[in-house]
Amino acid sequence: MTSSSFAEGALIRRFDPWHSDLCTCPPKYSLSPYTGCGHSCAYCYITSYVPSAFRPRAKHDVLERISKDIGVIDKRVPILLSASSDPYTPMEGTLGITREVLRILARAGTRFMIQTKSNLVLRDADVISSAGAVVGMTVTTLDTVAEKLEPNAPDPKLRLKALNKLNEMNIPTVVRIDPILPGINDRALPRLVEEIASSRVDHVVASTFKARPDSLKRISRVMPKATVQLERLYRKEGRVSNCLYLDEAIRRTTLTDLRALVLEQGMTFATCREGFDELRTSKSCDGTHLIR
Repeated sequence: MTSSSFAEGALIRRFDPWHSDLCTCPPKYSLSPYTGCGHSCAYCYITSYVPSAFRPRAKHDVLERISKDIGVIDKRVPILLSASSDPYTPMEGTLGITREVLRILARAGTRFMIQTKSNLVLRDADVISSAGAVVGMTVTTLDTVAEKLEPNAPDPKLRLKALNKLNEMNIPTVVRIDPILPGINDRALPRLVEEIASSRVDHVVASTFKARPDSLKRISRVMPKATVQLERLYRKEGRVSNCLYLDEAIRRTTLTDLRALVLEQGMTFATCREGFDELRTSKSCDGTHLIR
């Protein structure tokens, strides 16, 4: 099955509609209950294409529209929640829209993967454990720099505790170390991998920072001492599509070293949109192969 051979709904859409040459994900859908994200991460890329990106709002008639989509989509294809807007953006704690979405998906027998930066996902472990699902958690650093980079996201240590509890419930888990920022979180990767392994995570996906002008400006504001190095490393000639990439040799070295750390801890490894699929040791890069 190819990414262009299955039906879409109004909100449950094909992942990566641009068909990026660097995307190695298997066919899957993407579903975002919210537009925008309240975590307001300095490195976030959605500000380049989502209006008022850090002012999250629930999509109009989201539950009714998803219920209709279920009758249209190919249920063999897993659904990712979410590609751009965290399904557990802070307001979800009050609204509970994502929980209702998960209940719809579980009742319909669809397979799904949750990608979040919030330990609030634990609230819905009862629904998740009743479905074919996997939980992915983004953890970029355990250092206090997280407070500057991810100002409204839960403490990374709480995220790791949530992963441990999910594993106790036999829910497969993935960690995204994304993005790896030179001079900011790259030196602390060995300790981070050890802590991830302690939470009994199954799979690690890693990606270096893909710079855009707006995200570079935000990082420069919160991490001014790193500005000179970032501006030196991210040059216009490193442009890939609409992003600036680190030099290939630097990326390959960083990710190869990280791969060794991950494998040493007994987890599988893959990269995301790097062009290094040969580094992958798992059946899928994104972790959807873990869905039971």
